Amino acid sequence: MRSTAMGFLALLVTVTGCATVRNTPAQELAWERWQACDHFATVRMERIDLDGRIVATAEELEVTPFKTCVREAAARQGAVAAAPIQALVLVKIFGCQGGPG
Repeated sequence: MRSTAMGFLALLVTVTGCATVRNTPAQELAWERWQACDHFATVRMERIDLDGRIVATAEELEVTPFKTCVREAAARQGAVAAAPIQALVLVKIFGCQGGPG
């Protein structure tokens, strides 16, 4: 009986914990920007940080157009919101390890 109660309690804590995890407002806005700009062939999202930063990977050729798209989407969001929306984007270029070449 005790193990059944403990199992039920563990399940309840897990379900309740998952139900309370939500995106921050900045993440929600970033998600909308991602959806508006998710049409580039090589751009792949890794994550959206709590501050709304979109972290993605892409071929070098598509980095600038993607960033431009995200900034334009943020400008459209800012036109609707009471305050300007800042578009934070980090794009990692495929095959580029960084550092001195």
